[in-house]
Amino acid sequence: MKFLSTAISLLGLISQPILAEFTFTSSAKHNGVPVPQSEIRLEPFEPGTLGHIRSRSVDDADINIGATTLRRVKRTNPTATSNNWCGSVRTTTSTNQIKLIHGSFQHPTCTKRPGVTQYPQAAAAWIGIDGDSWTSALLQAGTVCKINNSTGIVENEVWWQWVPSGAYTVANIPVFAGDWFDITLNTTSSTTASITIANTNRGYTYTINASQGATLARVDADWVVERPYYGTSLAGFAQFTQVWFQNAYATLTSGGTSLGITGAKQYQIPGGCASSDWDNTRLYAAVAS
Repeated sequence: MKFLSTAISLLGLISQPILAEFTFTSSAKHNGVPVPQSEIRLEPFEPGTLGHIRSRSVDDADINIGATTLRRVKRTNPTATSNNWCGSVRTTTSTNQIKLIHGSFQHPTCTKRPGVTQYPQAAAAWIGIDGDSWTSALLQAGTVCKINNSTGIVENEVWWQWVPSGAYTVANIPVFAGDWFDITLNTTSSTTASITIANTNRGYTYTINASQGATLARVDADWVVERPYYGTSLAGFAQFTQVWFQNAYATLTSGGTSLGITGAKQYQIPGGCASSDWDNTRLYAAVAS
């Protein structure tokens, strides 16, 4: 998947075609007060790819990563490995699809990995629909920390994406390590959805209404820390403090039922990230021991 090669500031009410007829509008509030449309700044994510469909082969290279002690908990979920996803994926049936997914998490503190010279180094925390058993589309939103070079300076951003269209950062929403984010993705069909991203520490809420996105199967509910791609290559995986996903749930289109973490597939990145379910509404991902 390729992205736009030039960053563009999109001001005001956004109705911007990305691929085919895909369009979206956006709005924002700060402490409950609407932000003027002229101050809403969206920029195509640079460089290249951020969000990515889960890779199915494990990359065993570049596993030098400092250890973080995981909290001891008896795992109940089945585990699997990936080279870019670390976290929980709960899958439902095509006859009772996911309508809405929700989760809260704290943006981590990120640092360079000792002994690793690959840049950029990055870690992205996000919530999404599809991208695992359904690989044609993925709707997702979250935060990312990125270290471009050996200076160790960390860039923190909010972003959202409807894969295979490009990712967008919200340039005027501040992101600091330790900030809590509350994210909801609410689909009204397989090609339309609203995305709400709130930085609860800073009082910012950002809403996107998107239509004519790539068709979602709405069968995968994702709570993930990702080693992201930049262009066609995996970034170095930055070290990060534990990411706890809380109030994690997905509601289904029929019967008013919901899905939680219990029974989800628990993805690990060997040598890079370990994740575990804690209970039906909480999980965590941390640097692998």
